[in-house]
Amino acid sequence: MSRLFEPVTLGSLRLKNRLVMTAMSTCFAGPGGEVTDRLVEYYATRAGGGVGLITVEEAYIHPQLPHVKNALGVFGSHLIPGLQRVTRRIHENGSRASLQIGLYFRQALNGFPRYAASSKAPDCSAGCKELTPEEIQYLTGLYADAAERAREARFDAIEIHACHGCLVAEFLSPYWNHRDDEYGGSQSGRFRFALEILKMIRNRLGDEYPLLFRISGSEFTPDGFTPEDAVALSKELENGGLSAVSVSGGLGHVNHIAIPPGDVPRGLLLPIGKQIRSEVNVPVIIGNSMTPKMAAEAVSSGMADLIGIGRPLIADPQWPHKVKAGRANEIRHCLRCNQGCFGALQDESRPYIRCMYNPEVGREFECPIQEAESKKKIIVIGGGPAGCEVARVSKIRGHRVVLLEKSAFLGGQINLAAATPAKSDFRKMVEFYAGELKRLQVDVRLGTEATDELLKSLTADVYVFAIGSRPVKPPIPGVDLPHVILAWEVLAGKIQLPEGPVAVIGGGASGLETADFIADGHHSVTVIEMLNTAGRDIQPGIGVREGLMQRLEEKQVKIFTGYRAVKIEEDGVIISDRPLIGGGNETRVPAGRVVLALGMQSPLSEQRPDLPDQAMWYRVGDCRNPGNAIQAIHQAFDLAIRI
Repeated sequence: MSRLFEPVTLGSLRLKNRLVMTAMSTCFAGPGGEVTDRLVEYYATRAGGGVGLITVEEAYIHPQLPHVKNALGVFGSHLIPGLQRVTRRIHENGSRASLQIGLYFRQALNGFPRYAASSKAPDCSAGCKELTPEEIQYLTGLYADAAERAREARFDAIEIHACHGCLVAEFLSPYWNHRDDEYGGSQSGRFRFALEILKMIRNRLGDEYPLLFRISGSEFTPDGFTPEDAVALSKELENGGLSAVSVSGGLGHVNHIAIPPGDVPRGLLLPIGKQIRSEVNVPVIIGNSMTPKMAAEAVSSGMADLIGIGRPLIADPQWPHKVKAGRANEIRHCLRCNQGCFGALQDESRPYIRCMYNPEVGREFECPIQEAESKKKIIVIGGGPAGCEVARVSKIRGHRVVLLEKSAFLGGQINLAAATPAKSDFRKMVEFYAGELKRLQVDVRLGTEATDELLKSLTADVYVFAIGSRPVKPPIPGVDLPHVILAWEVLAGKIQLPEGPVAVIGGGASGLETADFIADGHHSVTVIEMLNTAGRDIQPGIGVREGLMQRLEEKQVKIFTGYRAVKIEEDGVIISDRPLIGGGNETRVPAGRVVLALGMQSPLSEQRPDLPDQAMWYRVGDCRNPGNAIQAIHQAFDLAIRI
């Protein structure tokens, strides 16, 4: 790991190590692009974790063109004092600061007309306006103006966003760029806008100020930007005075390699990075969800000069310090679930990003975990994610904590999620909680059922029930037949399915992921869903749902939507296209096994459990209101900081 912590230079800029936090939108800025306390302390915390360079999220350069809600702005001089607060805190905490600047028309949020590199781009409809050369020159000036403001705000470097379908990427990629003038056609035409931006910034800031470009190594789509394009562009940028090239990939609305979910191979971009590195003399930065071991090997083998770390630093700001100190086993690893971070950018109802199991993200300025004024004895019943989070935070605050878990291991339903094909990363959550509770010396009692007698005998001040939920078993005729089983029994390996057709009743996340698990070539699988769309509880647009549906299609899983299971027979399921009460056209689905995946319900009543009279008690997680892991963990955190 020592290679990761060697000093390195980007032009005139010396970094203390080879680790770079890549730019990720947070939605922590104000509605006019202004800096907030939330944003400042978020970056200060990551700087304090030991990363060499912080790339502050993309800042928009035109006041009418934020790319996400509450995006950071750099379009006016009035924003400079706030940006100086960001650089000051990053520097105080030991890191260098870079600002990514960029521009999207494709993601305009306020009704601004769609301008494009080419009016013939795949997503351009009637009214799409192709940029004229005069407009291109105007925009080039906006980049240079923003670069000057960034330098005045005391950023140590600037990064130009030139991938992921932003405007510069539209010009670079033949997928988007179908122009027939000097800004289209060959590589020299497609590269022209990027090179003109670089030239104008160099003319404004001089030859020594560090400038980086974030480019695609490949868009991984037919007719898109290729590795050969990436090599050629990198060479041209180097000739124009580039200090370093940062390599990403993918095309967000076509594939999900830019912010890869769990089914995308780690280190996918490394071979492309090596290809670029062999052709240029400036440093090459590569990321794409590498583990510490992979990152160290990438540097040692010459595939990268620096390692980009994005979501892993959202999940654990102390990632660099832990790796350097030989404590990588203590890292709260990113699960690549995309639910809290990328998901917030796609969901207008959510104000800003979060992390599934780091509830402090975006709350660093609050310092939410404080020592408890009155130390208590707390009994936590249940060792799933909610119970583990309550125990962890309560122990940090100084309480005496006992956690009771009736099974032989922690993690609860997270262990079931980790069994599915694209969620093996979820095992890292279980490992983190098990390790943290041991490190904090929480009294964890596995294989211990929380009977009324035991709970009374422990005489605690506070009891927290985090016992999860139980599957819904509907009153379908035949539901009690011996070949009818529950989804969790399949995922937990309790029941081995014989070869033959399988019907899964329920097409939400649980049903679809169970179908994905079962459809391994020995079973033909049919999913029956009452609603008109399967997987409605899986957020679209973040790669998870899209990857799952693609795998199910490849595995030839048949999905009936808008159908009700009206009867289960020994060798099949009768379904109706009248999902309200049945009737209508009925179809018979062959099935040697029937798997129920129809949601969960709380096993607890509202009545107070039989506990000592003076004790406080709470319910948290699924036993309070069944939902997903991020809801359960954040609810648990909010409870634990109040006790």
